[in-house]
Amino acid sequence: MWWWKASLMPIAHDLMRSMRAWSQSVTFSLEDGKQKKTIYALDGVRALACLGVVSFHLNLWAYVGHVWSPFLDNFGAMVSSLALIGETGVLLFFLLSGFLLFLPYAKAMLFDGDWPSLRRFYIRRIFRILPGYYVALFLMLLYLSPDYLRAANWDKVLLFLTFRMDFPATYQQLNAPFWTLAIEFQFYLLLPLVAWLMGRVVRGGSLRLRLFKMSLCLILLLAWGFLTRYWGFKLADTHQLDAVVPYSFAQMLRPYIFGTVGKFFESFAIGMFVCMLYVYLHNAPDAGRCKRRLERYSPFMLLVGLVLLFVVNIWHYYVIYMIHRAFHFLDPYQDFMESYRDIVMQDGFSIAYGVILFAILHGSRWLQRPFEWAPLRWIGFVSFSLYMWHDPFVIYFLSALLPRFQNLGWSGTAQYIVYVLWVGVTTIPLAFTLYRWVELPGMRLGEKLCKRIERTPRKLETITIQEPAPARKMPMALSGSSSSTKNAI
Repeated sequence: MWWWKASLMPIAHDLMRSMRAWSQSVTFSLEDGKQKKTIYALDGVRALACLGVVSFHLNLWAYVGHVWSPFLDNFGAMVSSLALIGETGVLLFFLLSGFLLFLPYAKAMLFDGDWPSLRRFYIRRIFRILPGYYVALFLMLLYLSPDYLRAANWDKVLLFLTFRMDFPATYQQLNAPFWTLAIEFQFYLLLPLVAWLMGRVVRGGSLRLRLFKMSLCLILLLAWGFLTRYWGFKLADTHQLDAVVPYSFAQMLRPYIFGTVGKFFESFAIGMFVCMLYVYLHNAPDAGRCKRRLERYSPFMLLVGLVLLFVVNIWHYYVIYMIHRAFHFLDPYQDFMESYRDIVMQDGFSIAYGVILFAILHGSRWLQRPFEWAPLRWIGFVSFSLYMWHDPFVIYFLSALLPRFQNLGWSGTAQYIVYVLWVGVTTIPLAFTLYRWVELPGMRLGEKLCKRIERTPRKLETITIQEPAPARKMPMALSGSSSSTKNAI
């Protein structure tokens, strides 16, 4: 049989080489053909966050549609809770945004780097988000909810157009994931201001002093998020603070300060805190020893983050989703858990994801490599469209297609398999298509606009420097010089 192995080995090697080349070409095309300074593992983390949200909606609607029934005994409920843990992927998205968008600001504050361009930041964010979102919004308005196009609902459409769909009037309407995009976009608008204020405090002094001051600023941002969440859930509908803020004025500010379920500044702040540590550890001259130690303990940190995530999710699962109480050993703490779950639970999830993210970023290669797997990174590239479009297809299957399979007498397992396959073969190709023909052109247009804006001042500077100085004996030369400069401008 040795000659069989000898003849098959070259074929296998050629096949592996061809698949590797194809995989690299796909990744290169999704990266838009540019060598970017990217933390590759974060593409995989973003993909898992998106797939988590998709799995949550799959399983939640399957539970509502009686395709899937969770176990309700203590041990079974622990296993069943994992089917709904994907909802927390939204918080992981917020952490990733806080981490990635704060990177240049953290470098500038800690190590006196160049301050990021305000115009470039806003242009890149606008052309990254608006094309894909507006295409999804108008298609869903036309084909899924045409009632919104009536004059009576134009005020709601305006909220969608201006990224205020986390307001109570439009919260989780039209398309459930849209409200999180409002939280993201509002964070984009505020981040340069928040970073500028932090820079006024942080810059100056030794590196350790800057690190300490930045930590205090991020703690204040986290505290602001916690206090506004507490105010929104506990005090906003009462008159307890009328002596400080009139009730009518507080209600007017509520959509902008709190929205419907909070603005999640805690999650963004934790992502920014992980970013601060990452920038310090990768740029400080004396951080090499600490990095090696963190690399050694990163698997343990990852395990701690996962355990914390599982424990908080049991709390989440117990309070919200079970009609019949699961986890009966938690019954004595029911009042506390239900009273404070909207205030504390999101912070617990965010801390858990912060620990996990920190462990991945500072882990060894064997820990990072699964998150750098090419197909997982591809999902990360198209996660924006996949995130926006999966829920309509889930709902369509359950309302239009599932009854047909139920009438045929298919088992619950078979129904669930077809259900998952339906969502996969419809939304993933659609996400790749929209990424290729809507998102990428938008990002390219934004980059071209940034380059044009950045190139114009350099041209003006060159023209001004090369222009000869006006002669003293020829007063008209001075006016001619002024005229040419105005034309250049």
